[in-house]
Amino acid sequence: MLEEKTFYYSEKQGRGFPVLFLPAAGFLGNEGQNIADVILDDFQTHLLDLPGMGRGQGIKKRCTTKEMAEWVKGYLDQEGIDQVHVIGHSLGGALGMAFAAHYPKRVSKLVLLDQGHKPFPRIPKNEFGPFAYAFPVLSGAVRLFGRPILQKLEPLFAGSPTNYEDRDIDQEVHDFCEQFNLENTAYIRKAKEIPAEFSVDGLNLMFGYYQTNLPKLLKRIESKTFLAYATFKEVDEKEQRYTQKYIKSWSNGGELSLRSVNGGHYVHWADEGLLTDIHDFLKGT
Repeated sequence: MLEEKTFYYSEKQGRGFPVLFLPAAGFLGNEGQNIADVILDDFQTHLLDLPGMGRGQGIKKRCTTKEMAEWVKGYLDQEGIDQVHVIGHSLGGALGMAFAAHYPKRVSKLVLLDQGHKPFPRIPKNEFGPFAYAFPVLSGAVRLFGRPILQKLEPLFAGSPTNYEDRDIDQEVHDFCEQFNLENTAYIRKAKEIPAEFSVDGLNLMFGYYQTNLPKLLKRIESKTFLAYATFKEVDEKEQRYTQKYIKSWSNGGELSLRSVNGGHYVHWADEGLLTDIHDFLKGT
């Protein structure tokens, strides 16, 4: 079972200039373990659980990009970190972008893993199945009524309590790797062993994410940014076309560097060469 929540929960590894890793929804900070292992000789990686989706407390106010940024800032202030490299995957990337947009002088470099180059779907079927059709209405209700609505919705998203002893983790990892065309590795197994369970605060974060214009937020970033995006080739033909449509609008010059990864959403598990590219980007001037 997960431990009692503290305000922030992170695991620190390596030494050197600080790197903050922010995971995708459903994962703890250890989703970034394979990245931390590659860069540990040059950087200290902080594998941070997301607010309300792990072993840390969540954001209580309406979850705007400003509140996301303040939450990240609070952790860095607590750790006495003035400047940091930020790596964020998916939802974690949205928090990283929010922090970089609101506190540009505190982000040295930003690495986005399949995040920012295209909008989050208005009907997020891949994430929530048929229930996704209700998302626009629910999002409006959350905007109007806030936490009382979130408390009523939380049981629908959380499902029944997890019985860790009854889970077939081998089958879960196998199915996950099959779904996303990934090699079954110890890193994936470790990340899947303890899922980040939903809570009211986690749901608050999800709706804040849903309400964020991700490409618009990315355009505000001043820091040098490395964006590794999934092509979805041989994984999801519809998502492949959707990605191609939006990636054409981004140039490969200026402060934004693009790097394609053939495969699905979990780009850091799909391409080992990407880990070296991330290390080189962080080390470069």
